[in-house]
Amino acid sequence: MGRLHPLDIRAHVYILYINTGYIVLTGEVDAAMFNMMYKEFIVERVALLSYAALTAVFTRQRIAENATLAFISLLAMSFALSTVAHDDRSNAHMFITSLPVSRREIVTAKYLFHIAAGFGLIGLAVIVKAIDGGLEFSVAWGPTALALLLVVWFLSIFFPLYYWLGPRFAKIGLIALFISMFAIFPMVYHLGLKRSFWGIPDLILSLPAFPLYASVAAGTLALLLASWRISVWLYSRKEL
Repeated sequence: MGRLHPLDIRAHVYILYINTGYIVLTGEVDAAMFNMMYKEFIVERVALLSYAALTAVFTRQRIAENATLAFISLLAMSFALSTVAHDDRSNAHMFITSLPVSRREIVTAKYLFHIAAGFGLIGLAVIVKAIDGGLEFSVAWGPTALALLLVVWFLSIFFPLYYWLGPRFAKIGLIALFISMFAIFPMVYHLGLKRSFWGIPDLILSLPAFPLYASVAAGTLALLLASWRISVWLYSRKEL
């Protein structure tokens, strides 16, 4: 028997697989989907490692968990913007659409890859903080959950706008995000510290826990699913 190429391997794992508007629990990742995600990883592995290194270095600074995780979520957003800009510069869309995969699979792989990358960067930050002994899990779970939600919310808004407005939107968005990261975010954060974040944390903590978490989870899932369907529709109509 010959040796199997990595792109021919069918991954047998349990995941939530989005298919025709429904969430279906399946035991096998579609081979084309796995191939597309593997392609994304191979193409962006150097950039991903660079972002991981930056995450580790920044996380080791003596900064509060909520500020650290908020900044790392911005890094995850920056990674998404920079990778799609790279695809546009190299005309990767022309090559990808010539492959035997549907545009729905292309879009879905984009969503899954960038969500996984964002969650991975945030997870790395939590691990580094824990190793350094600067993490209190009873306090950090809230900022961690918020950082994960921010990544999903950003991608849910970004991808439909990107498929609608095109490469220029990604370039403008990347510039705007860098300005936000290094100019606006520090100012807003320090102003929020002085004013106890305008009472927003206290208001959230005063709400019943289970209805709040359930509502946020359901709203996030609905937003993500609606975003994915819009992106698939826009990309299917796009002329390359």
